[in-house]
Amino acid sequence: MEITGEKLPLRTRLAYGIGEMGEIVFLGMFNTFIVIYYNQVVGLSNSLIGIAIMLAMIGDAISDPMVGMISDRWRSRLGRRHPFLFAAPIPLAVSLYLIFSPPDLLTGGAAGEPNQMWLFGWLAFWTICGRLFVTLYTIPHHALGGELTKDPNERSKLFSMNATIGYVSGALFAFTVWGFFLSGESLLADGSVIPKHLDASAYPPMVLTACGIILVMIYLSSLGTLERVPYLSSAPKNQARMSLLGFYRELIGAFANPNYAFLMVGFFLLMISVGLSDTLSVFVATYFWELKPEQIKWFGLVLVPAVIIGATASPGLMRKFDRKPVLIGGLLGLMIFGQIPINLRLLDLMPVNGSENLLPILLLSALLASTCAAAGAVAMMSILGDITDENELLNGLRQEGLIYSARAFFAKASNSAGHLVGGIVLDLYVVFPFDAVPGEVDSEVIWRLGLFGGPIMCIAGFSALPFYARYRLTRARHLEILNELEINSQHGKKTEDAGLKMSLTPVPISEH
Repeated sequence: MEITGEKLPLRTRLAYGIGEMGEIVFLGMFNTFIVIYYNQVVGLSNSLIGIAIMLAMIGDAISDPMVGMISDRWRSRLGRRHPFLFAAPIPLAVSLYLIFSPPDLLTGGAAGEPNQMWLFGWLAFWTICGRLFVTLYTIPHHALGGELTKDPNERSKLFSMNATIGYVSGALFAFTVWGFFLSGESLLADGSVIPKHLDASAYPPMVLTACGIILVMIYLSSLGTLERVPYLSSAPKNQARMSLLGFYRELIGAFANPNYAFLMVGFFLLMISVGLSDTLSVFVATYFWELKPEQIKWFGLVLVPAVIIGATASPGLMRKFDRKPVLIGGLLGLMIFGQIPINLRLLDLMPVNGSENLLPILLLSALLASTCAAAGAVAMMSILGDITDENELLNGLRQEGLIYSARAFFAKASNSAGHLVGGIVLDLYVVFPFDAVPGEVDSEVIWRLGLFGGPIMCIAGFSALPFYARYRLTRARHLEILNELEINSQHGKKTEDAGLKMSLTPVPISEH
């Protein structure tokens, strides 16, 4: 087991960090393009898109914590986590490709009408598969980070490296997608000109590139951390066999920790806002701001300095102010800076679309919001590691898989709820038309789009604050917990050694 105070090698932190690229690229492709592709390119109802994503969430309700608990108990020569890291990438890449490759029979081809129900079934099935396989990878990956080191500073550095590499590479991929694969406009057969991200033929090479990145980076990360397996925690030999009832009992037991419960409720509310944003973001960029793909690409690039600054500054900020202030500060910055431009436009205080001043203002807002988000994300992952230590003291079990899987479930559950709300809003309230052309959409429709993409989305995000404020595990208390765990560990070792010594003491023949 890793000793508190021992520094992780740089190569280990780098290897662990590049594994985040697999999840980031998958979720980036899915969250950014799934709604705009299936609605404006293929012709599926926004409400049905939202329902398909919600069905995937129901699968997550089972798979996320279950994968966490199975990996906590897994025994193999590759340790608890690595068998899952090696198994997940191929089916994950296949699922992503098929999500964006519905057959012409379902879409109606170039001129036909899409079969709504069959197309919905295709999207729902492969979305469920994609979510399942991303769970199979991300839960053990994040749990691995929680057990690679117990040292709070090293753990913060590890997750900082993970966030930096993951999000920076994701941002560069987004820049490449918008600047290369989707750059320019497409001329349709009927003579109309549309942005390239509304053209179905632009998607296959982009998706194949994403699949390649997922495969290469996850396998490189898994191989690069394999040497640490002998130093990691093993599954307890006396741990009870897992049953469905025992599974839910253990899951509920984790939420008996009030620090964890309040944190997850707040996180759930925040991710509803994020899911709504994911659904509306491309619509907002394309129709509300009327940005071209070659302009949208800069939002991916601006994330690079934002994530580097936020993720690398987060460990120092946590040492100075503790974890909770950094988490809350990140949330406040994300909500405030992310919504300012839309709110100002609704008040007619922003430059008009097409103005040379518009894009710099939007990029500055994105830079500030993303910097705060990155700092808060690192704090969140570090906090979960601390809670894992607290739970070990309370119940005697190392449950990294369970702790991180429940976080992932709340992220995907609430994110999916945000997608559903966003889809219903686009269909029933915004009443967004199919085959819409930027600059030609009714102004009332655009205003309603901005209202949900700005103030209303912000409400869900701010509602997380009261729950984050109830988190009570300070840095000083965490150090006390680590000391108590060390004392318990030494006491257990002495007891074990004493038992072994007694068993090896020769017994006189007369006493047999």
